[in-house]
Amino acid sequence: MRRPALNMVALPTLVTLGNTFCGFLATTYLLEAAMEAGQAGGPGAHRAAVYDYLARAVWAMLLAMVFDFMDGKVARLTGSESAFGVQIDSLSDVLSFGLCPALMFKVMAEYEFHMSPKGSLVLACFYLFGAVLRLARFNVEADLEHDDHKSFKGMPSPAAAAGVASVVFLYASREYPWMDAHIRIGFPWVVTSLGILMWTKLPYIHFANVLLTEKRQPWQLLIIIGAIGLTAVEPALTIAILMMAYALSGPTLYVWNLVTGRSTVDGESFL
Repeated sequence: MRRPALNMVALPTLVTLGNTFCGFLATTYLLEAAMEAGQAGGPGAHRAAVYDYLARAVWAMLLAMVFDFMDGKVARLTGSESAFGVQIDSLSDVLSFGLCPALMFKVMAEYEFHMSPKGSLVLACFYLFGAVLRLARFNVEADLEHDDHKSFKGMPSPAAAAGVASVVFLYASREYPWMDAHIRIGFPWVVTSLGILMWTKLPYIHFANVLLTEKRQPWQLLIIIGAIGLTAVEPALTIAILMMAYALSGPTLYVWNLVTGRSTVDGESFL
């Protein structure tokens, strides 16, 4: 009689392990990209192979995000939310949305943008530290009974990882070569900013849960359909714009709350 219950408890963990697998898979693709670039002492003749492995790593990270979103849903549907689930989820996120984006930036910065190994290492570690601190704080503050799952304090690590992946995908797509110089200059600043945004307590909306659970107005549906249409037509550029817009939404919402007199949440400063 207990076996079905045990299976239900194990189901969210299996979904979370899917996140772990995708994070490891993305890491292997990034190591392959680094080796391909290193064989020629730089991008050179191996550039196409480097881009291919980078693109595979991006898709593996995106699949990890799907598993990360689904494990919480599965846990709530099966009534199997637990402190163990919170811990294993964060450990998986450190790999998929901390280590992978940091390594992705290092590969791009060092082999494609010719940044010094020490400089790329420092910025990659800065991003990784931001993700680790963000996830550790989430574990400490997680409230399984009262969390409405509609907002975050600090930019969530999957969204930050999507920000890094979107820039890499935009560059590796080779559809916008005129943007290469801008990406080369801006990518280090993007990675640094995402690392900072993760460990702040700026308010971020959980758009996925809000869109799936809240009643939507017609104009909201039009925006959603428009975003899907633009993504289908120009996926690399649209995804990059959407992720950067989400990154900026936290500081924007903070300023708005400050102006309207809501600069704290439950008496705690956003910063």
